[in-house]
Formats: sequence, structure tokens, C-alpha cells
Amino acid sequence: MAQRSGSGGKDSFGSLQDVLEVASELVRRMQEDPFLQRLLAVFNAMPADDRPTIVGVLEREVLGRHLSRGTEKVVGQSSRPNPHARLYIRAHETPADSVQFDFEQMRVANVRALRVATIIRYVPGIHDLFKRAIRAAMDEVDEATRAVAEGLLHDVLAAIADARAAEPAAVPAEPVEAAPEAPPDASEPPRRS
Repeated sequence: MAQRSGSGGKDSFGSLQDVLEVASELVRRMQEDPFLQRLLAVFNAMPADDRPTIVGVLEREVLGRHLSRGTEKVVGQSSRPNPHARLYIRAHETPADSVQFDFEQMRVANVRALRVATIIRYVPGIHDLFKRAIRAAMDEVDEATRAVAEGLLHDVLAAIADARAAEPAAVPAEPVEAAPEAPPDASEPPRRS
């Protein structure tokens, strides 16, 4: 079937040329800008349901950044990208299924947490970092959440006291050897054993 001639054909051809020009420009920009390639790869990997929210957050943040750049000299305040920012938060909207948290799994998880706590406490620099981070975290949660954490810490302290009380009496430690005597003074006669 022959295509009709007229303005409709010209409009279609012109639209096709526009689409091809846009596609060509996009391919060129992708080849020149590796960050655009990464952005598109992340977008394609993103669950489809998340896209409206994530794109909305990015749009809002970029707009805020442009506004900040335009006023930073006047207000003496600037914004910058946060390399540690998170776009996903953990949500606990459904009650926990007790079948998923049986006693053995919980015991193993607690043993691991206690071993990590030993690393936190005794590796230089990590303990101070932990204290600063946990203090900062307290500013990001409400009082009800702090109260829950406090209650759990009381549970941990009670478990520690119970475990200590249940242990057999500790065997007395070996006596510590006394420090060696100083060498005899040359003016004193040697001692006989």
C-alpha cells in the first residue's frame, strides 16, 4: 500500500527526525559522561515501584542545591552532597513473625553481637567512633525508641548478672610471682642459702 502524500507524511518524517536527533544527542552524552551511564544503570536496576519516590527526592534535593548556591554568599551558608546519605529507610510496619526468630537464631545473633562489641571496645579508635556515632543516633530517634533501647540494655545487664551467678565459684588464680630481688650490694657479703 502506497503512503499518502501530503502534510501528514511530512509531519511524520519531521517527527522521526526530531526523535533521531534526541536519541543521537543522548547517545553522545552517554559516551562522554560516565556518570550519566551510571545514573541510567542505577535507574534501570531500581524496582519500578521505587522510581517515583527516588526521582522526586533527587529533584527536590537538586533544586535545593541550586537555591543554596544562589544564596550562599548572602546568607553565609552553603550545602554540599552528603556521601553517606540514604534514600531507603528500614520500616517496621508489620508485626514480626515469631517463626522467623526462633530461639537458636536469636542466640547465635546475640553471640555475634557480643563478639563485635569486644572488637568495638578494644580496637583503638573504634570505641571513640562508636560512642560518637551512638550519641548522634540518639538525636535521630524519639524518646519512645530510646526507652525501648534502655529496656533492652537492662535485659542485657540482667542476663550478664544471671550468667555470673550461675557460674561455679571461680578457682583462685595462681599467686603472682614477686618481682626479682635487686642484685646484692657489693659492700654486703653474699648470702648463704
